[in-house]
Formats: sequence, C-alpha cells, structure tokens
Amino acid sequence: MNEGTPITFTVGDRTIRARLNNSDAARDFEEMLPVTLPWFRNLDIEYISELSDPLTETGPFYTDVQPGDIVYYNPRDSVTIIYEPTSSVPTLTKMGEITSDVSVFEDLPANVDMRIEAG
Repeated sequence: MNEGTPITFTVGDRTIRARLNNSDAARDFEEMLPVTLPWFRNLDIEYISELSDPLTETGPFYTDVQPGDIVYYNPRDSVTIIYEPTSSVPTLTKMGEITSDVSVFEDLPANVDMRIEAG
C-alpha cells in the first residue's frame, strides 16, 4: 500500500510501523491521533481495542483478512490488528496494514496499552 497515512504504534521501547488507507473509518481514526488505547489479545490471532465512539463506516466490507491488516469491526466499535491467519466476518472495513514484522505481536502481553501517532 503506497497511499494513506503512516502511523506508529509504541509499546514500551518497541515501535511498530503501519499505514492507514483512505477509508472513512481510517480518516476518523487518524483524527483521534495521537492517542493511547488499551488492547487485548483475542484467541492468539489478533489484538482488539474497543473505542468509546464509533468511526464512520461506509465499507467496502471485506472478508479476506491477512496477517498485518488493521480493521474496523462496527458491531462492537472496535479496531483490530490481525497478526495470525484467520477467517473473517463480512462486517469488517480495512483501515490499513502493519508495515513492520507482525511477529512482534506474538511477544506482547495479553493486555497492553499502545500509543498511536501519525508519522
């Protein structure tokens, strides 16, 4: 992905690079930055952060999730980082992707605060 906004997730001394796409949900998320959000590991395949306010969600929905995808799940107003292969539900909006090595998520605690900033 060459377009969109570069962002960084910081966990302690680790920096994880990513890029948001130009979806409405990604633009809303970008407006929240910088922000520190609590994330929890789910089923050893993804990290989820539930937002206090919904993002604008206009699709397109997709089900072909890949490790490294950053997605918005509107039924729960949550942002999810996928780091292992998995199946999907048809209510996800792709917001971007991790551009660093996704294996870094395997070593993070089950519950972690991540600082997210543009750049």
